Amino acid sequence: MPPEPVKSPFTFKGIVVGAIFSLLVSLCAPFVVFMLQASSMGINSSSPGAIFFFFVLTLFVNVVLGLIKRQFALSRADLILVYSMLLMAVTLPTYNFLNYLIGMISGPYYMASPENNFAELYLPYIPDWMVPQDEKAIFALYEGLPSGQSIPWAAWIEPLSHWFAFFLCLSFMMICMATILHRQWSAHERLSYPMTQLPLQMIEGTSPGQVAPFFLKKLMWLGFAVPFGLFSFSGLNHYLPVVPEFPFYIAWIHWFRDINTWGEGLALSYAWLGFFYLVDLNISLSIWFFFLIGKFQDGLFRTLGIHSTEQLSQYEYSQLADLTHQAVGASIVFVLFGLWTARHHLRDVVATAWRPASGVDDSEELMSYRLAFLGLIASLLLVCFWLWRSGLPLVVIPVFLFICLIYYILITRVVSAGGVPTARPPLVAPYFIISGLGTSILGAKGMVALCFTMVWQAEMRLFPMLACANALKLAESVRGSKRRLLLALLLALVCSMIGGTMMNLHLGYTYGGINLGSYAGFGGNWDLWLSLVHNPREVDVRGWIFTGLGGTFEAFLMVAQKRWYWWPFHPLGFPLAIGWLTSEIWFAAMLAYLCKLTILHFGGPKLYRVLKPFFLGLILGEVSVAAFWAIIDTLLGGSGNVITYM
Repeated sequence: MPPEPVKSPFTFKGIVVGAIFSLLVSLCAPFVVFMLQASSMGINSSSPGAIFFFFVLTLFVNVVLGLIKRQFALSRADLILVYSMLLMAVTLPTYNFLNYLIGMISGPYYMASPENNFAELYLPYIPDWMVPQDEKAIFALYEGLPSGQSIPWAAWIEPLSHWFAFFLCLSFMMICMATILHRQWSAHERLSYPMTQLPLQMIEGTSPGQVAPFFLKKLMWLGFAVPFGLFSFSGLNHYLPVVPEFPFYIAWIHWFRDINTWGEGLALSYAWLGFFYLVDLNISLSIWFFFLIGKFQDGLFRTLGIHSTEQLSQYEYSQLADLTHQAVGASIVFVLFGLWTARHHLRDVVATAWRPASGVDDSEELMSYRLAFLGLIASLLLVCFWLWRSGLPLVVIPVFLFICLIYYILITRVVSAGGVPTARPPLVAPYFIISGLGTSILGAKGMVALCFTMVWQAEMRLFPMLACANALKLAESVRGSKRRLLLALLLALVCSMIGGTMMNLHLGYTYGGINLGSYAGFGGNWDLWLSLVHNPREVDVRGWIFTGLGGTFEAFLMVAQKRWYWWPFHPLGFPLAIGWLTSEIWFAAMLAYLCKLTILHFGGPKLYRVLKPFFLGLILGEVSVAAFWAIIDTLLGGSGNVITYM
């Protein structure tokens, strides 16, 4: 095996700058979402917070540093390092982990009352080490501290240290998975990784401290101006209602009249249009086509009265249970088929882990395949131990972790291949257990432990494996050892934990969580589990049938794509066919499909490449206008001025 390169392209200067920016984004994200109640910086896979801070760094900060002294400016490799750290940092501070965690571990104590019997139903089954024990500190988090009192940090040290250790272990497991799958996805299958194209353009063809040619293109600034200008009307309308607005939701749709279906907003996100422009036509076609087919199936089932009455979690509110199980089956087959396709690569990984000297060259991977393989096994065992110690029955843990791993790979794959700007698994993992195995196998203690897993399994739109997959693709553009990048990604997680925790607790204790919009909303999730304690669920056989049907159809799509060159549909679209988030993105996917199809028909690949800066400008413009109005809101003391949901 070739010797590992001694020199790393990443410097400690880059790591320090990345740590500072990671801390900044972890402080800003909760402030923007909960204090300003403005556009989110880091809940979706589009990671607008990371893009904006990188925009500021590349166009302003790094250029100024280069003007002062060229040696002060960050190199191209260090800029990639900083952006990778930003991607990792935005996975934590708000709904994806930290705010959800704080609400879940404090909620049952704050909401406990003689009427709901929380003290008898839940509290005896919650391990003391998982939650804060100071009731005064909990009540003050929701209602605000009395004047003159300081934040009771000590009340949070023990529970948060346990949770942070768990999440670091979980994150390392995901980083190991991303490392193992990276070469298969990037080199063998050649996934497009659309999320990496904008940051690469922002640093392409430039020396340290110089403005990239991308920022000198008129088409880019024309695309930038479209969302910045139009959405600025909406921002101004918040303060001056006489100004016309161009809202994110351009219409409200009820798909079938006289049928009990949820209304859905028709979203026009210019950034999402830009992302979908970068993907293959068969992928964007499949996303909106299968969504519309799913809506037709939903309406047909409701009209004929043949749908299931099973109640799932609030995350599946917009679709029938039958369609949810159908998508779960499709997701499982999609991931397992992909792993089967990767079997030769996975065999090489295991062989290299067993005998590094005779295996494949892994010198430019994030870590050695031996460390990745052993780290995956060790972290999985530690996660199992955590789940068992929290009260989840041993017999349930393998099934639960199986579906969790399926979901992590699913979302990472669809974002890496399809540029999907926001996606979530069709059924949250805890309810996969409840529906598929019933509640009797869990018992009261297991139900409480399963509820706590919602902290890291509910809002699965953005997580470390996804951030790491894009970081690894970005790192391909520089030669040399990537080992230092692993240290940087872990440091970004730690910085985000520190900054996000400080800001979340500061906001709660200063202003009162109940006064900060959705800040305290996740503490109320315990109400949803109360009915399951009183009304146990049996195994839903119908759900398993639809899971099998969905898996069978997905298998057909996978085979059709492999065997028939003319087949127009990509199997990625069917697992995403249902759900509230797909109802957000399908219109942008359809517009991008029609735009790209027209461009390729009349101008071919050359015109596609010429217009690419315009569509990248759409992304950057929407990110920037959201940040611009968040700054204006901060200066003017405004709140609730949501510009975009990208």
